[in-house]
Amino acid sequence: MNTVFICEDGIYPWDQVTHSDDKDFLTLTLLNHEIKEAWPSWCMLEFLLKEKWPFTVRWGTYGIKPYSKTMEYVTIKEFSKKAGPKDTLLKNKVTSVYSYIKQLNTPSTETDPSTLGSACNSVRLMIQNERTDELSQKLSALDYISTIDDFRLILFDSSILSIRFFNGETYGTIQLICHSKHKNLILSKVNEIEIKEITRSEIYNYMQSLP
Repeated sequence: MNTVFICEDGIYPWDQVTHSDDKDFLTLTLLNHEIKEAWPSWCMLEFLLKEKWPFTVRWGTYGIKPYSKTMEYVTIKEFSKKAGPKDTLLKNKVTSVYSYIKQLNTPSTETDPSTLGSACNSVRLMIQNERTDELSQKLSALDYISTIDDFRLILFDSSILSIRFFNGETYGTIQLICHSKHKNLILSKVNEIEIKEITRSEIYNYMQSLP
């Protein structure tokens, strides 16, 4: 089954009930039977986007609170053991929740998409500047990604692209959510990989056609 895409003005996370039609934002969804089947299209699109967004990071949070002293020690130790030189771990002074930013240096073409899926405590970000100090500080205010306002916070810097993955029983999606000022550029890159566009009203028929 060929991968298709849906382009919508607003914030439309596939795994959440609440959406927003705020035209300051854009949601691009790659849709197929499984994430692994949409993955080649995503790899091609990501490669084209890296011309403007060369750095990819994963932000996540250890949203278990309150921490015991033992849990806190183990969290710091485990992160330090696996951290690269530019990875960061930050404790929010108000909530005491730890969040991290990890540099992703492995190309998507070498990533196993079956290990990816929706997560309320992490998001992949494509950024233009390798420095992540401000990003780390801003996002440390989050415990989980569970509301539309959480996405607005993630996209506090209008240059950021957020990427999320969702694997359902009969379909998989890869979603790019960002500010709408990037719409023309992103659609031009999507056109280069030559995949078909459908509308939200056509999703049901497309899913029914999946093997």
